[in-house]
Amino acid sequence: MRFLIPLEMLGAAVAIAFLAGCSGGSAIAPKPVLPQGGDSFFSTRIGQHYVSHYSCPATGPIKYVSENANNVVDVFVGKFAGQAPCGQITSGLLSPWGLYVKANTHDLYVANEGGSDILVFHRGQMAPYNTYTDPTLQYPTDVTVAKDGTVIASNIMGYPESSGSLSTWIGGPNGGKFVGNFPMTNSFRGGYVTVQKNGTVFFDDIDLSTNDVALWSVSCPSGACGAQTKVAALSHDTPGGLGSDATDDLIVIESSLKNHGIADTFELPNPKPKTFPLQGTTWGMAINDLDNHLFVTDVKDDGAAEYLYPSGTFVGFVQTGQHGYPFGIAVDP
Repeated sequence: MRFLIPLEMLGAAVAIAFLAGCSGGSAIAPKPVLPQGGDSFFSTRIGQHYVSHYSCPATGPIKYVSENANNVVDVFVGKFAGQAPCGQITSGLLSPWGLYVKANTHDLYVANEGGSDILVFHRGQMAPYNTYTDPTLQYPTDVTVAKDGTVIASNIMGYPESSGSLSTWIGGPNGGKFVGNFPMTNSFRGGYVTVQKNGTVFFDDIDLSTNDVALWSVSCPSGACGAQTKVAALSHDTPGGLGSDATDDLIVIESSLKNHGIADTFELPNPKPKTFPLQGTTWGMAINDLDNHLFVTDVKDDGAAEYLYPSGTFVGFVQTGQHGYPFGIAVDP
């Protein structure tokens, strides 16, 4: 079963689309009638209500964790060790998914799936100051920013198309400049995305023909994405978070609904990764290159965990809201 999300989170149309792709039968699902822009895929679920607050330090390392079902981003300070969040952001959030922090500005980028946009927050601010929107109406699951300033989002699906895709913008005020939407090759659903220092973009998705998770690379100079190259067919159940360590080795989180997760480190072009096990049902990931700590979300246990990298030694765990579905995590070092 691929990319299965508990049914109480899903609107009827999207539940049909996901389950059709997750079944043992044909991977080709009928195109669902999707919600219009501003509606959430998960608008039928009942989440907890949060009020924005922020008492986190102005400097020093902080971590962000998105709660997709509760429309909130939690903020934690220091090492994960059972602490409560020092801040919670809710403004404009509708089913937030993947997160990214731009290191030189400390801005937080949120793949706001239910709002069909990318929201950008200054550190310490409760309201977004910028919004990136794809006019083709896509539902983003992750976001990253390239060295040249290009904003790149991966989309689980779009409307009326129901396959995964990449959206790109030239970064700037007032939503920047939209460049284009680029369908993922033979994709049933899109997953996570990351970009390396040399500009290589990696993303994962569910392959339409095989129902397996696939890892792809592509070059998107100034937002113009070219031909996509399949890097590997992966064995895990669900597209998981992606990132790179300080030497640009690619880190892929094997997200599993049946077993505990695994962290894969690829020294490409070697297709065989080094691995270490993770606790819980892992999903999103982030890495702090300054101290080589890896962070992953745990959907099953409602929280996020911290590990030493590359040893995989467990450091600590923080709790998020009950049934909040923490899908995204980011580090401001």
